[in-house]
Amino acid sequence: MGEAQLYAQFCETVLERLEESEARLDTWNTIAVEYNSGNLVPELYKMKGNRTERSLRKWIDLYLETNRNMFSLIHKSRSQNKGRKVTYLEQHFLLKMLLTPQKVKIYTAVTTLKAYARMGALESPSSIPTMVRWCNDWEKNNKAVWTQARLGSKAVAEDIVKTIHRDNSLLNVGDVWVADGHTLAFDIINPKTGKAQRMTMIMVMDWASRYPVGASLAFTEDSQHIQLAFRNGFLNWGALPKYVYLDNGKAFRSKLFNEKWQEHDLSSDLAGIFPRLGIQVAFAESYNAKAKIIERFFKTFQEQFERFISTFRGASIADKPATLMRNEKWARKMYEGNPPTIQEAMQMIGFYVRYMYGENPHGGLNGRKPFEVFSSAIIPEDRKIETNKLNFLMMSAVRKTLRNNGIMLNKLTYWDTALMEHIGKEVVIRYDLSDLRWIAVYDLQDNFLCQAEVRRAQDPFIHLSMDNPISHAEFTKEYKAIKRHQRQIATRTKMVVKNSQDVVHRLLKPLPALESNPTFEQAPILTQPKRETEDLMQKLEQQVIKQIPIQTEEPKHVDIPTLIDGEIKPKQKSFDEMLKFIGIK
Repeated sequence: MGEAQLYAQFCETVLERLEESEARLDTWNTIAVEYNSGNLVPELYKMKGNRTERSLRKWIDLYLETNRNMFSLIHKSRSQNKGRKVTYLEQHFLLKMLLTPQKVKIYTAVTTLKAYARMGALESPSSIPTMVRWCNDWEKNNKAVWTQARLGSKAVAEDIVKTIHRDNSLLNVGDVWVADGHTLAFDIINPKTGKAQRMTMIMVMDWASRYPVGASLAFTEDSQHIQLAFRNGFLNWGALPKYVYLDNGKAFRSKLFNEKWQEHDLSSDLAGIFPRLGIQVAFAESYNAKAKIIERFFKTFQEQFERFISTFRGASIADKPATLMRNEKWARKMYEGNPPTIQEAMQMIGFYVRYMYGENPHGGLNGRKPFEVFSSAIIPEDRKIETNKLNFLMMSAVRKTLRNNGIMLNKLTYWDTALMEHIGKEVVIRYDLSDLRWIAVYDLQDNFLCQAEVRRAQDPFIHLSMDNPISHAEFTKEYKAIKRHQRQIATRTKMVVKNSQDVVHRLLKPLPALESNPTFEQAPILTQPKRETEDLMQKLEQQVIKQIPIQTEEPKHVDIPTLIDGEIKPKQKSFDEMLKFIGIK
């Protein structure tokens, strides 16, 4: 029997006795003695102990005042019944400091209030223990507001507001696959740099069976790792799921794209892959870990697998192993770790998933094993897919513009002779991230053009590598190919031009003879000015000079007297003789 029921039993028994009693004072004395001796409602006595007659009378009075409400008698603290003796200003001063994201401690807030009171900023008659108890009581009675103000909406969603209760038994294997990223807490050797680093594991899990079906390790910032993980799952199961559940939030994208993750949107990066496979994609709400069942697997994976790797770095800063502590030489020497390669790490992860996690009874599956549930499912015929078709559909598609040097992709240049016919056009290239030696080129109508091969850079100055026959032969081969392409283009262009000229000369009719058309012939705006007298004389002199015969005989001796100031003195003639000489008169 509960505490409230015991109170009700005691009160009803006492009221019955008082109604039948003629001497109420004696009856109360008897009731007090019987209760304290443990004879009257002994379970209540064991719970509450000795009580004075006055206390028992208060129980009855409160029971009657509340219309026989047995729950009103349950013990409550004085702060709940009467309230702490904390002034209105003190309460709001404390709440102002406590309801902040800085998470100020209660005792710190109280001592700060007392410091302001000593400086005369406010009056604080309450004692420090009283205010501390009031703050604790306020936190208990206003848990939602306290959590929202100090911890934020995420904590409210996880700890205060209820979550949707889902019946996972309604799902079948292959209905929904969930994918998420997890930053591994141990080092793996990067195949490009050769250095050890922490990588992001992209894990794909079947929701119904809780069994991981595919995985990949991301050592570069590219969304292709998600596709590789799903491709691994498709090949393992032999079919395609109906839905894919992804996280497009900042947290997941920042795991894949450490730099400029804001520029990546997985809903657009993966838009061309899953629809071609007939798979629907749904994105989870950001920072909603409860909506992704794979988050629980990552915790189990870290405790059962990652901690046993020699290069384990710890789940947090506080969890960092002794080998990574500063100046810890003994532990570093005693437990020296050797980081695995990507191939070794994937093999170990696959072994753990299949034989340790997959064979362990799961509480969410009513004690069944994840691999047992996954492997026993019947694969739908309409969801099966051939490997060749899957490889084609899973290849990434990127639109590029062709240049004379080829196609640039991931700092690699690809070229094929067939590309010369499409220089300047936009094309669609498809490629496999795991094998970048070739790319498939299609036009915008999805017509296959060619399979371009990655180009190899040549020696910048071949004369310095004449002793290397391989470099010289490759350079000569490419040089001759370039010249051959130029000759082919020139020959083909000459044929096209000549053919066009012949067609025009053969089919174009001659134009009829047309009369002169002075429509666009106009007189000049400025006319030639009339010549002045001096210009006319100069022109006449030039005509006379041209008429003078050239003398072949030696010039006769000129007497000195005929020279005046170094010039020949002309013969004196009259004006009429001059006009006659020049032909005017």
